[in-house]
Amino acid sequence: MNSMRILDTSEIQPSEIDGLGHMNVRFYMERAQRANRVLTTELGLRGGGAANDIRLSQVDTYCRYHREQFQGSTLTVNGGVLEIRDDEISAFYEVANPAKGQIAATFIIVNALTDRATGASSPLPEAARAAAIGMRIDLPEYGRPRTIELSAPRVDLAYEVVAGRLADDPTEPMSRRSEWTVTPELCDANGFLADSGALMFGGPRQPSANDMRKHGPMTFGDEGRRLGWASLETRMVRVSPARAGDTLCSIGAEIGLHPKVRHSRRWLFNRTSGHLVSLNDNVSIALDLDARRSIEIPSRIRSQLETRHVPEFA
Repeated sequence: MNSMRILDTSEIQPSEIDGLGHMNVRFYMERAQRANRVLTTELGLRGGGAANDIRLSQVDTYCRYHREQFQGSTLTVNGGVLEIRDDEISAFYEVANPAKGQIAATFIIVNALTDRATGASSPLPEAARAAAIGMRIDLPEYGRPRTIELSAPRVDLAYEVVAGRLADDPTEPMSRRSEWTVTPELCDANGFLADSGALMFGGPRQPSANDMRKHGPMTFGDEGRRLGWASLETRMVRVSPARAGDTLCSIGAEIGLHPKVRHSRRWLFNRTSGHLVSLNDNVSIALDLDARRSIEIPSRIRSQLETRHVPEFA
C-alpha cells in the first residue's frame, strides 16, 4: 500500500470561526471536499478527463470529528484511495494540524459516476481504475466509525410513514420540518440537484459564515448552565436524484438515545416523485460550554427528545 499525500493546505481564517470560538464543522467538510476534488481530478474523473455526458457525485460522506481547531492554525488534508468498485471509488481524508500533531477530523467519501441525462450509474474508465490502484492506502484505525455504521442504510421508509409518526417541531433544529422547491440555481446543467449544502442541511439555504460567527451552533440553558451539542460523527447518503421543480421535504428525528449522546437522522423526501433523496445522520454529545466537558443529557431535554425517538426507523 501507498502512503497518504498532502492534497490541501490552508490557514483557519477569522470568517471560519463560529460563536463558540472554534472553527465550525462546515469548514472541516469544505477542506475534505477540496482534497477530494484534487484527487478525483488527478484520476481523470473531472473536467477534461471525464466524458461530457458523465457526472461525478459524492454519494456517501462519513465524517468523524476528533479535535476542535482555532483561528490562525494551518491545517493539511492528507488522503488516498481506499476501494475501487465498478462505478465507485471510496477515498479517505484526514484533516490534520501538523504543528500540534493533531488529527482534527477524518472522512470517508464515496464518489460515483452517473449519466448526466438519466442519473443512471456509469462504469469507471479503465484509466481511472489503473491510476486509483497507484493511490491505494489502508484505512487507519482512528478513521474507522465509532457509532455510525457504514453498511447500506435503510431506504424503504415512505414519506407518509415518517410524516405520520413525526409531527413538526419548529423549536428543535434537528427535527424541524422543511418543505421547498428545487430551483434551477441549485442544479447542474442537466437540471439535477447538485452536491450542495441543500443535501446536508435539508433545505435550500445553509447558514452563512456571518450567521455562524454571530450565533454558532444552537445553545440552551439548564439550571444556570450554558449547554450545546458537539458533533462526533456525521454521514450523508445520497439515495436518488432530484430535479428542478421537484418539491422536497425534510423531516428529522432521533434513532438512538444514550446517556450523553443523541443519534439524529434527517430524511429528505421528494414529494413529486415519491422517492427518498438522501439521509443525513448526526451523532452528537451534550456539552457544558463553560466547563468544556461532556455531560449527561438533562432530563428536561431528554424527555423532549424521547417524543421523537424512533429506533424502529433506524
